[in-house]
Amino acid sequence: MKTTLAEIRSLLKQLDGAPADVIESELLECKPWDPGRLKEQLREVREAAVGMANQSGGVVLLGVHDRKRTRADALRGVGDLAVETIRKSIFDGTDPPLLVDVEELVEPEARLVAIHVPKGYGVFTTREGVAKIRVGKETKPLTGSALVKRVLAAGEGDRTALPADGATMADLDPEEIKRFQTYLVTEGRKPALAGQTPAEMLANLGLVRGNDVTIAAVMLLGRSAAIGRWVPQHEIQFTHYRTATRYDAPFNLRGPLMSVMDALRGLFEARMKVSLVETRGFEELALPDLTWWVAREAILNAVVHRDYFLNQSVYVEVRPGRIDVVSPGGLLGGITPQNILRHAPFRRNPLLAEAFEAIGWVNRRGMGVDRIHEELLRLGKGMPRYEADESTVRLALPTKTHDAFARFVVKETREGRNLDLDDLLVLRALADRGQIDRWSGARALQGDEDEAAAKLVDLRERGFIVPHGRGRGTTYRLARQHSDLLLGRQATDEALDLDGEAVRLRVQAVMIERGSLTNADVRRISGFSRTEVLRLMRELREERLVAIVGRGRSAHYVPGPALKQAPRAEARPKVRK
Repeated sequence: MKTTLAEIRSLLKQLDGAPADVIESELLECKPWDPGRLKEQLREVREAAVGMANQSGGVVLLGVHDRKRTRADALRGVGDLAVETIRKSIFDGTDPPLLVDVEELVEPEARLVAIHVPKGYGVFTTREGVAKIRVGKETKPLTGSALVKRVLAAGEGDRTALPADGATMADLDPEEIKRFQTYLVTEGRKPALAGQTPAEMLANLGLVRGNDVTIAAVMLLGRSAAIGRWVPQHEIQFTHYRTATRYDAPFNLRGPLMSVMDALRGLFEARMKVSLVETRGFEELALPDLTWWVAREAILNAVVHRDYFLNQSVYVEVRPGRIDVVSPGGLLGGITPQNILRHAPFRRNPLLAEAFEAIGWVNRRGMGVDRIHEELLRLGKGMPRYEADESTVRLALPTKTHDAFARFVVKETREGRNLDLDDLLVLRALADRGQIDRWSGARALQGDEDEAAAKLVDLRERGFIVPHGRGRGTTYRLARQHSDLLLGRQATDEALDLDGEAVRLRVQAVMIERGSLTNADVRRISGFSRTEVLRLMRELREERLVAIVGRGRSAHYVPGPALKQAPRAEARPKVRK
């Protein structure tokens, strides 16, 4: 519980005849203030705050000198030191940023400042790397085995589950609570909670714990003043870029999350275009740049998984050809951009996620990433692209439409051939690249080679793709009817199967034009497996039509003496009709 100013005043009455350290405890530290040493004094205050946060929280009382036996001598005050200077110095000078509540305490002798420090989750240090902990009446260095144990025990903290120190139900907006109850009934998974009193409902959801109102509750339901006080880093900035460098004035959205999402939807939908696609016999197909459903899923992921210990905003940027959603805090739990589709979900802020789940805004199994991929592919868009480092995650949602792929998905669905996410991933890779093998299939699926091979066999048996070559080196292309639709007839004709002699002639013709070919180039030209390519190139080497240069990965083929002397027309293959 937060120590009140009345309680602090009661303690100060003991200072007549006793030094200040008499009233000090693990929860209260008195510190003198010397305005001539501003920089050093602020550093000492930060260290004292870190010590409190790493233990049980408490109060740092500024302007009180210890070892003085009268109030007049002890209460020297802080002069005109601004409350905001202290709060900002602590927030900016600690890692993770420590948000404290600072109050003025005006006594007859002097003006004091009470810094209320919440109990931290995990380990706090100053930006200079100083870790301390409050032990009894002393603030001691947090070093060695004690620091290691606290780091290992802390794991990744859920900032949203921490109490907003001093917040009460009065800091929550009744209209937002009613809106939350409406979502519980209309879209949520726990509609019975809507019939409870607000206090009971929030307690059952873990948003209020005893007398503590959590940060998550403030973010979801708080009044604007409460959000500004306890979660100043909660902001979503929306920017519309007309070109790569020119943009409209950004919208800085701060407030309860449901209201912020409503405002974002209006901004988003006003800037999305709808294109009509010719469906070749079907009725007109209207395709938006992007649906609000996909954008909402991406933004909610950013809000739920962002690091609230960082004093940064979430950014939503509408750019030509894509929408970027940028959130502070890197990926956790072993998730990378290369495995994000298959990795088990990891929630940085589970309390906030559970609240969204209760009103039906997020999926319990953490399948938002899957759903974003599938919805984009069904709309004919490209793959979402994730980029991440230790401090930021950027998700790019493409808005450009592959009209042929969108028509293809509509056609298959209407004819009763439902395509699941893995089908769409492989078929879109084929639409983009023309061919695929088990290795590139594994990359497209973010799985292993055996799973990719099984999916390729499944698509072949269902008539979507056809194999070229044999064994592990088999490549696959789209079946003729699908290739005509997705790649065009000309590209399909150029990829028609060739007999052995035609392959020899095509390889020689391309060799003359390019000057060199790798084993992979020959596999792509011929559709042969790795073994079949080695056999073909060995025959051409024996006939002195090609020569090999280099070894290992750098090896490649170049025209041999016989091919250099041959008339160019003899090396040009005949295309079978």
